[in-house]
Amino acid sequence: MILRKPDFYDRFKCIAGQCTDTCCVGWEIDVDEASQEAYRKVSGTFGDKLRDNIEDGHFKLLPHDRCPFLDGNNLCEIFANLGEGALCNICREHPRFVEVFGDIMEKGIGLCCEEAVRLLLEGEGPLTFTGEVCDEPEDELDDDDREIRDQVLYERERIFASLADSSLALQERLHDAFGFSTDNFFAPLKDANAYVELLANTESFGPAWDEALARIKERIAAGPVNDQGFFSDNESARILAYLVYRHYAKCLFDGYEQGKRLFAVFFWNTVRFFTRELAGDATHPVQDSDFATRINAIKILSRQLEYCEENKKRIEGAFESIPENLNENQDG
Repeated sequence: MILRKPDFYDRFKCIAGQCTDTCCVGWEIDVDEASQEAYRKVSGTFGDKLRDNIEDGHFKLLPHDRCPFLDGNNLCEIFANLGEGALCNICREHPRFVEVFGDIMEKGIGLCCEEAVRLLLEGEGPLTFTGEVCDEPEDELDDDDREIRDQVLYERERIFASLADSSLALQERLHDAFGFSTDNFFAPLKDANAYVELLANTESFGPAWDEALARIKERIAAGPVNDQGFFSDNESARILAYLVYRHYAKCLFDGYEQGKRLFAVFFWNTVRFFTRELAGDATHPVQDSDFATRINAIKILSRQLEYCEENKKRIEGAFESIPENLNENQDG
């Protein structure tokens, strides 16, 4: 088995109490069977608390969807009392993700995590990937499926190469990577209103998203949305490449090849057009050095679009018909 990882993967480490956010609020936290069995054996008051707060295979969340084991400093009581090894699978692995395509395993870190976003944006030069041999079991593929897999990965490498070509302007790289004209920077959609319409059609993860969407609508109502350019070309290319890395090859499972390519562009455009609105700071100009604002914008959009399968499918499905309408969109 070949294991691939992005260039910043091995540098990732949860920053725990230094994080301005927490992974332990706003998510349903499933508890795997092995962890439940281990928790049944924990003695004392803390053991009682563990057992009292598991229901139907997940932790019973407190008001505001807060994990019952998150203390006042946003640190995990299970970790503090029992050690890292006692964490259930999802708590131990999040925000990491794994995909397997036959004899190829790919790992990464979700952009809902601010530390992951920081590492991605701070990288110098194009996003690259490491490869090594690992002992994980392969998924069996017949010859036909392996050939299709290789074709998809070959196309993905072409996209990576186009995005990495710093001799070209970013819009030219987008043309080479995704195949649409550079005349309209709202491509592959017609204008900013089309973006908000598609965003409004997704299921909200909670009040933070509702407030962000309201700010985006206010921004559009206030006047024309221009290419604000809060991200450098290198940051933009790395974001796009990482989104393609995470999602594109999964068209092998559901067939949304075009939708998954253009999902990356939609995400990138949304986060650059509405950086302040997503980050919760719509009143102060964003400077190139305002790193935290860019991180927070990516983080909230990732949480809304990448961590709800229904939302992902809505976005990807909306772009499946784009090739037939592409020239019309550009002419608008």
